[in-house]
Amino acid sequence: MTRMTKLAFAGIGGAAACLAIRSIARTAEAQRNAGLGAGKRLLILGAGFGGIGAAVELARLLPQSDNGEIVVIDEDNFLLFTPMLTEAAAGEIDPRHVVVGIHQFSKRIRFIQGRIDHVDVKTREVSVTIGESELDPEQAKIPADHLVIALGSVTNFHHVAGAEEHCLQVKRLGDADAICKRALASIDRALVESDPAKQKALLTFVVAGGGYTGVETIAAVNDLVRDKAVEYGLAPGEVRSVLVNPGDRLLTETSAELGEYAAEKLKQHGVEIRMKTSVKSVSADGVELDSGERIPSHTVIWAAGVKPNPIVESLDCEKGKHGGIKVNACCQIESAPGVWALGDCAEIPQADGTGTYAPTAQNATREGALVAKNIVSALRGEAAQPFTFRPLGELALVGRHAGVARIFGQNIYGIVAWALWRMVYLAKIPGVAPKTRVVSDWILDLFYGREPVELGGERTQATPSQARAAGGQA
Repeated sequence: MTRMTKLAFAGIGGAAACLAIRSIARTAEAQRNAGLGAGKRLLILGAGFGGIGAAVELARLLPQSDNGEIVVIDEDNFLLFTPMLTEAAAGEIDPRHVVVGIHQFSKRIRFIQGRIDHVDVKTREVSVTIGESELDPEQAKIPADHLVIALGSVTNFHHVAGAEEHCLQVKRLGDADAICKRALASIDRALVESDPAKQKALLTFVVAGGGYTGVETIAAVNDLVRDKAVEYGLAPGEVRSVLVNPGDRLLTETSAELGEYAAEKLKQHGVEIRMKTSVKSVSADGVELDSGERIPSHTVIWAAGVKPNPIVESLDCEKGKHGGIKVNACCQIESAPGVWALGDCAEIPQADGTGTYAPTAQNATREGALVAKNIVSALRGEAAQPFTFRPLGELALVGRHAGVARIFGQNIYGIVAWALWRMVYLAKIPGVAPKTRVVSDWILDLFYGREPVELGGERTQATPSQARAAGGQA
């Protein structure tokens, strides 16, 4: 037997041993929790990364039917895998492939699809409208023994005139389809436009926001429209892509070096960048900047920040600096025993006292798991543990086969970062079937190019009034 073969067998044996130890530990934990939580309802509001993270961990810790009831309420019956939303907007992935049905996670999780109308944090009672208007909706009041508020966030337009009415967003599943449709429709319309000024406006695409979402969105849309423009017979130079960033560099969440690389790569791909510039107003035919410049465009995409779900404002509890639910380090609302909050709608203090944790999927998933463990500790009469987490790294796409990453303090650029982005996020997608669908989309795109089409008659994006009525749940 060769040395390599011995090493391979040793590796397989080690992995098998780890799996066996893990299985034994989980079995022992389930036995320890036998009957724990009996007759209790553990209610989770929101099926985003934080809410699903809490539900899945509770289902693992309390696996038996006599461990009480785990309930999740959300308006959507799926988890949206938001890191891949920009790829869906660019036609590289079918939008339906970046969602995972909630019923696929665990049989222990009972799901209720409905609109959350009111939350009483003092009594832990939630008012819900179940069913759409065509399905004879029912009003229900659902009490809870432990209540987890993970309602996520909505787009923050920062009171910019016309932004909410005229901008596309990058927040919900329909937004990806709406962006793709608008891009394709703009190119088609430009092909038959005889007025040069109108044609230029149709072929101009503006993104507001220089964070991860803004950078990835402009990179994805720019690649899509330039590819399609050439395919439809236009010159690449006829397409104009503009990124408007109020800061002095891109990707302020990571190192200055990576931000500079991202800016340079976007410029190489034809993107114009307006640094230290904010959007003053948006209209149906263009955007006005605070510098006085006006950019004629029929496609303006807002990626300039988020704010807590509007329901949070009505809650009878203390709010933090950014309008989120103020909780302690253990994610508890101190004035309401048995009520927990996490994710984008909560402000969780960092251990070093420098601020609160950022509203990222990476943080929300781990906050959800911690809250689940703290609920189990509370059921046992034990003390809750504080949330402490240092992100392993950050990744962003800045164009086709180009990305930036900071992993364990090391900067990575180009195609290596792009490949790493895909590997990391593919691994994070829950379930084998969703992973397979995404990989198949990537393979088809690699060999045949992207083939996004418009699905006429489908409503892909809620109007502002509909979004407000829905409460913008995560």
